[in-house]
Amino acid sequence: MSIEKIERLEALITLTLEVLSNLHTEKSSLEQQVQELEKEKKAALKENKEAKDSLEKLKQLKVSHHKLEKDRASVRLKVQNALQKIEKMDFS
Repeated sequence: MSIEKIERLEALITLTLEVLSNLHTEKSSLEQQVQELEKEKKAALKENKEAKDSLEKLKQLKVSHHKLEKDRASVRLKVQNALQKIEKMDFS
């Protein structure tokens, strides 16, 4: 082999090692980003579940509130009827 070919081969090997090093660094960086994104995903899923649970509780509270309003109206009507009957009574 001529010296020129050996020097060219050395330059190509050096360049290959640099590219390999850059790829390794980039891989490490991407792995770290993936880990961070997985943590964010996990946190987002947890928040989503908590939000769904809160929404379900809110729906249940609305149903309970509606039922209580109906019961309240019914009791109010019964009390008014009872008061009207009492007013009509003659205690003398």
